[in-house]
Parts: sequence; structure tokens; C-alpha cells
Amino acid sequence: MSVPFGIRNLFIGCSHDKQFGGILRLLEELNSFPGSHRLEWPAALPDLSRRRVLQRVLISGHGSPTEAGFELDSTEELRPSDLRLPGGTSLYLVGCYQGRKRQRRAWADGTGVDTNRVWGCYGETESALSTCLLLHLMEDGPESIDRWFPLWKRCNRAFRPYFPMIREVYARRKANPLAALADLKAAGNLDLLFEVFDEFLAVINRSPAYLSDLV
Repeated sequence: MSVPFGIRNLFIGCSHDKQFGGILRLLEELNSFPGSHRLEWPAALPDLSRRRVLQRVLISGHGSPTEAGFELDSTEELRPSDLRLPGGTSLYLVGCYQGRKRQRRAWADGTGVDTNRVWGCYGETESALSTCLLLHLMEDGPESIDRWFPLWKRCNRAFRPYFPMIREVYARRKANPLAALADLKAAGNLDLLFEVFDEFLAVINRSPAYLSDLV
């Protein structure tokens, strides 16, 4: 599949699991921004290492705790060697474990991107928070990722001990994000976290439909 010349932002969604429905919709909508392109995956990628104007590549999917890559051992598998990028491109890995030192180094070696430009989360991530990240990019533009990506990482790290509880409440509320959010706030033990990350999480109230099918 061809990647248009002159693009600055490339978006790749590797997983088509139900919980990624909102993410895939948002990646498609981000495609409408000037200088942006969503790549349908799986695809035979051209060598993009000469595309000097390519500034940002974002990849979403299930990451491996032990290897660099998304959807490994599946038909949607994407490994670092599948992408050749300019060294100055920033690579944003929106999935579990890809921010670990070993994975970041493998992404750098495979893609040709400078290691200091490979960004990811060290531990498990939550698709609801990844959806929030993309909603902020929709509101503020793809260039705002340098503001929102660090907040996405911090939010995942802070809420990670509570992921099982959050998912249980969400399922009990039959995938209604606003009802689940109200229950979690009413529970009281997450008050401080909701206060700290209010700006990041407020997007749920503005666009709940994107988070209504995460199970």
C-alpha cells in the first residue's frame, strides 16, 4: 500500500479487536488532518527512510512484554523490521510494554529511528486511556502529541493497580463509560488520581461514544 509523499504524520492501527473500535475510528478521523495519513494494516510497506518531512509515526495495538512489536504471532503482526523511517522521526508506541529499554532499542535498530525518539509505556496500558489520547489529538491536532503522550504514560502508570477494578465496574455498567466513571468517582478511593488527571480524563465526558465498546 502506498504512503503519500509529503505527509508529516503517519498512523497505524495493528489490532482489530473489539476493544480497539474507538481507536480505529479515531485513527481514521485523524487521517483527515492536513499532512496526515492512516495506513491500513497489514500492508506491504515501502521504505520510508528518505521521507525527511515525516515527523511522527504512531502505532497502536497489543504489545508484547518480552519483544518489540505489536500483535505478535498473529496475521496482524508488526515488528520493527517492517518499518524503515528517517532517523529524525518520532515514533510513538501506543500499547503495552513497548517503552521498556530492550523494546525501545529494538524499535530504534529495526526502524532506523534514533533511540531518543522512540516513545512508549513501560508496563500494561489500558485501551480506554489510549482512546483518550487520540481524542486529545483530534481536538488539538496531531502536533499536540508531545503534550499529551507523556500524560498518557503517567496516567497508565498511576491507574495500573486499579485496572482490574476499573474493568469490572465498566463491565458491570454494560460498557457505559459515563456511568462507570461516575461509579468510580463515587467509590472515593480514586479521588486524588481523578483530580491529578482531570484534564486528561475530561475528554471522556466530551466524547463518550468512542469508549462505549471496550469489552
